[in-house]
Amino acid sequence: MARTGLDFPEDAEGKRSTTGTNQGAFAASVKSFKEAHEAVVAEKKWRFGYVKHVVRQTQLAATSEEAALGIAKDGLEYLHSNMQFCRDGSSVSLKDAMKSIQASSFETKEIRGSKKPGPRAMEVPYKGSVLTGDALRAQVELWVRRGVIELDTGAALNLVAGSSDWLDLSDHTFVLFGAGSAMGPFPILMSLGAHVVAIDLPRPAIWKRLISVARDSPGKLTMPLTKKVSDSADDAELAECAGCDLLMQTPEVRSWLKGVLSSSQRVVLGAYCYADGPLFVRVSVAMDAIIADLVEELKVPPAIAYLCTPTDAHVCTASARDAAADALRKAPAWQGLLSRLLSFAKMGLAPNKVKTEDGALPVVDALVKEQGPNYCLAKRLQHWRAITARKKGCIVSSNIAPATATASVVSNKSFALAYKGMHHFKPMEVFQGETSNAVMLALLINDLRNPLSAGQPATALQNPMQLFAATAFHGGAWRTGWKFGTIGPCSAIAYITTGMLVKLWLVLYSVIQCLGWAYALLLLPGGPQNADEIIARFTYFQIAEVVHAVTGMVPSNPVTTAMQILSRVGLVQVVACATSSAAREKMLPWMTLFYYAWCITEVVRYTYYALNTFGVQVFPLTWLRYSTFLILYPLGVTGELGTVYSALPEMTDMAAKGPCGLACGTIAVASFRLGFTCLLGVYLLGFPLLFGTMLAQRKKVLRRSSVGAKKKSN
Repeated sequence: MARTGLDFPEDAEGKRSTTGTNQGAFAASVKSFKEAHEAVVAEKKWRFGYVKHVVRQTQLAATSEEAALGIAKDGLEYLHSNMQFCRDGSSVSLKDAMKSIQASSFETKEIRGSKKPGPRAMEVPYKGSVLTGDALRAQVELWVRRGVIELDTGAALNLVAGSSDWLDLSDHTFVLFGAGSAMGPFPILMSLGAHVVAIDLPRPAIWKRLISVARDSPGKLTMPLTKKVSDSADDAELAECAGCDLLMQTPEVRSWLKGVLSSSQRVVLGAYCYADGPLFVRVSVAMDAIIADLVEELKVPPAIAYLCTPTDAHVCTASARDAAADALRKAPAWQGLLSRLLSFAKMGLAPNKVKTEDGALPVVDALVKEQGPNYCLAKRLQHWRAITARKKGCIVSSNIAPATATASVVSNKSFALAYKGMHHFKPMEVFQGETSNAVMLALLINDLRNPLSAGQPATALQNPMQLFAATAFHGGAWRTGWKFGTIGPCSAIAYITTGMLVKLWLVLYSVIQCLGWAYALLLLPGGPQNADEIIARFTYFQIAEVVHAVTGMVPSNPVTTAMQILSRVGLVQVVACATSSAAREKMLPWMTLFYYAWCITEVVRYTYYALNTFGVQVFPLTWLRYSTFLILYPLGVTGELGTVYSALPEMTDMAAKGPCGLACGTIAVASFRLGFTCLLGVYLLGFPLLFGTMLAQRKKVLRRSSVGAKKKSN
């Protein structure tokens, strides 16, 4: 029975087989290669066996330009000839439907933003900050050094960051298929003054958001309407009748776009639609049919933009191939051990051995079998269109995007766990959507503006497949020692065993420290000497915090942490050195000051840490954590200096009688030999700097915490 819109063809039993069409498309793409073609056709379990055939197809395409273009054309021809367009009870091939249906059933509405263009600078949101200028360049350099991105990717990002005039996109018209997509560039394009022709489903919630962004920008939004509206229609009315369905109205959307774009000179066709399973193939074929027609019919060849997935088989760079081999040699022993344990469940790690055919380009296999052949085909047909369109003179931006923790991805619990543990497999890094959007748009701008970009048809390439090797922001997938498609289970286990156990340990550590310092605080009213032993024990226990920082359990600077903890250990040792009644009498008032300062600070600090580790934030506690230092820090420093000064006479006598290290700790001895004047100088120089840093941190944290508390109360 025929359904409405673009769909898979019926098989001999009248069923619309996604597997048969999927396998048929890959078989058709390699029909000129007998052995590969026969292997695809003979595959009995395509759902589980497709990966090796996709890798083989990529390797064959990497052998020559003729092979790459032939594979692409044959694969596209199969899809356009076999995918069906159903309407009014009849079904024809998509190719025939696009020829026979030429009418457009949409009205057009334009919305111009109210903002004026401001100073333009490339901005990349990253881990709570917005990177620009020198900070952005430093981070790009770090990504390159770590192997998160390729060298030419870093160069392209820096080039765009240093070319502010490139960021004025008012001279381009961007057609965004899937304008509301989480990985789409719509908000940034509008902020840069671009003209965006938005294509998305007729869902008011989507269009309310798009219209709102457009209003508050220097850009222009053009959108299809299902009916004519009055000029006075408000945004809510527009949202109710905006949108189109690529699957049901494929030819009509194409015809509407032809009319809208007829006078545009610089058009960019961006394919950003995403869906799950077979639906992704259908919507990808719909986008491709429209793009193919516009490439042929627009007077000026349009540019085409895709987001390549890192989870595919790609031609890569020779340096990435060598880095992967080096990473495998240096892989931690626990990864190999865990792999052997998981191999019994067929979930072990596979070495990322990048293969190179004789005279061909290196090909990296980063396919994730669990994503399935439909996802793979949907992305593969974009590769095919990219290289055929580039051959016809189109600029093509098809850069590899990194693994990104979008809502749709992390809704899968296994993927979410794997992403959280992926950093254990260097140099892998999983990015947030806002970061990926920013860097991928920058690479798109590079392809559009930079005449030397691989996306420019005039740039000579040894093989069209190098288009996907250039400026790849793969997030480390090419350079990790293990195949990207096999590290998921190990990543998830690494996260569970390290992330969760580490979290439990940090909470336990904070609770123990909190109780210890609280007990010391209770002892202090009877005199500081009563708390000597307990304070000494828990101060030495704080050396664990240096280990936490070094091992990455907490995001603290190991050097700074070590300096802070060791200075405390030194003071505890000074107290232990001076045991005479005369020295003690002089030290007691000073010890009282810094003991109270330490105890109160640590009770608050460790309570805050214990709750914060579990994501529990209490504003009064946060306020105490970032406010008590205003009084306690000066008191503590005063007490520390007074204690050291009072202990110096006895330490001097001990040093004169023999090795001071036998009676005192080595840190105390070092402090003594440094001299009180020098020590005082260090305190006087360091105090304003550290106090100023703490003030700035207090302002930042309390503002953020206050906003969060208000949102919860509302």
